[in-house]
Amino acid sequence: MAAVIQLTSASSNLGGYLDGWTNGFQTSYGAFWDEGAGLVTNPVAGTTYEQWGNGSAGGKGIYLEGEVQYSRGNLTGTVDTITLGTGFSQSDANGFGLSAELIITPDSTLPSSAQDSFDWAIYDLTVNGSLDSFYEYLGEVGTEVRDTAASDVLVGFSGEDTFVFSGGNDTVKAGPTGTYGYQDGTDTLDVSAWGATDFGALSISDYAGDAYVSYGSNSVQLVGINSSVLDASDFIFADAPALAA
Repeated sequence: MAAVIQLTSASSNLGGYLDGWTNGFQTSYGAFWDEGAGLVTNPVAGTTYEQWGNGSAGGKGIYLEGEVQYSRGNLTGTVDTITLGTGFSQSDANGFGLSAELIITPDSTLPSSAQDSFDWAIYDLTVNGSLDSFYEYLGEVGTEVRDTAASDVLVGFSGEDTFVFSGGNDTVKAGPTGTYGYQDGTDTLDVSAWGATDFGALSISDYAGDAYVSYGSNSVQLVGINSSVLDASDFIFADAPALAA
């Protein structure tokens, strides 16, 4: 199962958002929280916590939700979501909160084959203020990057990515180091929400070194890609019988 990345209006230019997010982020080890114990800065081995969070009051922050345990540098358990945003807050009564700007659903239940890379991704971000290891983790497990209903700029990572287009005029291109544009033969373009049922229904052209794929009022620009490499195997289409029903 790939990690799912859901854009919001604040992160609609995903590359730009990631490039600037760590600016002003206050690094520390953060804290764990559950309803019974409140905020805990020294987690007890074997104890399950509902959240972990890190950030500065009113500023940038990150928190994860699930049922997690922490012992000797290893995070285990279930991580349901990771949320990045601004307006960070924390309290013994309610745990962590912020204005959600980017929501990530990890690839699977921990522990897993990706546990070490996930642990390091969180550590590198919160202690070193770097997203580099997070990019490596996303490249390892693959991603499903979901746009908003507006026009967005999407980036992928080193592994298998599925770009999901719900509408608008999107662009797929590389952002900061560690992110990638569309990789032919590795990535997939999901245009099922457009209503396109087969490759022949798409309008595909080239302009100034980029491929453009469109259907109706929706389109995607693939920066640095020639349309000659695209075929039906690169796409996920809508199911025709379901549309007819």
